[in-house]
This record gives sequence, structure tokens and C-alpha cells, in this order.
Amino acid sequence: MEIDTKRLKDERYRDEVLTALLRNYQERIVRYCVTRLGEDIGEEVAQEVFVTAWETLPQFRQDAAFSTWLFGIAKNKCAQAFRNRSRRQTIAQAFLVDIRHHAHAEEPETPEHVMVERAQLARFATGLAALRDEERIMLNLRYTKGLAIAEIVEIVGKSEAAVRKQLLRALQRLRKIMDEGSEA
Repeated sequence: MEIDTKRLKDERYRDEVLTALLRNYQERIVRYCVTRLGEDIGEEVAQEVFVTAWETLPQFRQDAAFSTWLFGIAKNKCAQAFRNRSRRQTIAQAFLVDIRHHAHAEEPETPEHVMVERAQLARFATGLAALRDEERIMLNLRYTKGLAIAEIVEIVGKSEAAVRKQLLRALQRLRKIMDEGSEA
């Protein structure tokens, strides 16, 4: 098949050339890609081969046959698809535990369990409300914000020992208030 390289910038002419390439090579390119990647991915990659061919046709140098050029594109596209699939599989293997955990969530909670959790949350909210502001802030910084003791020391301007002691006392008060609420 002969082409006029000067006319390759014209989209209509490129469409004609691509139609001829599809007619002559599509079946072989699809078979090549499917053999290497499987039916689903292979057919998709074969389409990408012809899209790339259409896009790069103006740069085609007639040093080689069209079949050599197309199969070169197909080889590169298949290798790229294989690398991408390998990367996805590696990532999936690396996060398999997380994926399984999220895919197989725990069994639905029973109504009794939900009621117990709600009661605990209510006692917790009541307990927090009963604490002094300073105690509530310290617990929030440590357990909600996840700050280290050294960071809390900088924020509140107290010694490390004082912060540890205040956190311990705040937790003890919170437990006591929550325990009293569960006995009621």
C-alpha cells in the first residue's frame, strides 16, 4: 500500500489510510493482542493500536512496511497494558487484607447491641459534659486529636508530669461518672 506522505496532515486522507489499515490488518492485530492479554483487554488494546496509528500517521516514515509499524505499536501497547495489569495486581496483593476487611464487613449488629452502644455513647456524652473545661480539653487533645504528651505540654504550658497526672485524673473522673450512669 502506497501513501502520499505530504497528504497525511489532511484528516480525510488519514481516515482513508486508516480505513485501509483496518481492513487489511485489524483481524491480525486483534488476534496478536488477544493472544498476549486475553480477550477483554486484548480487544481494547487493539483499538488503542489503531487510535495511536491514526494519531501518529503523519510521522510515519516509509522505511518499514505498515504491518511492521502496526505490530510495533501493538507490541508496545501490549507491554504497557501488561505492566499496568501487573502493577494493579501488585497493589491489590499489597492491600489484600484491607480489601478483604472492607469487602467482608462484620455481620449486622443486633438491635440489642445497637441499644447498648447508644446507651454507652449517652453516658460518655454525659460524662464529658460533667468534666471541667480543662479536663475535657486535655482529653480531646490527647484522644480525639491524637497529640503526644509533649505537644500537649507545649499547648497548655504545664510540665509533662502535670499533664500526665491531669489526664489520668480526667480519665478516672470520666470512668466514675460513666459507671454511675450505668448503675442508674
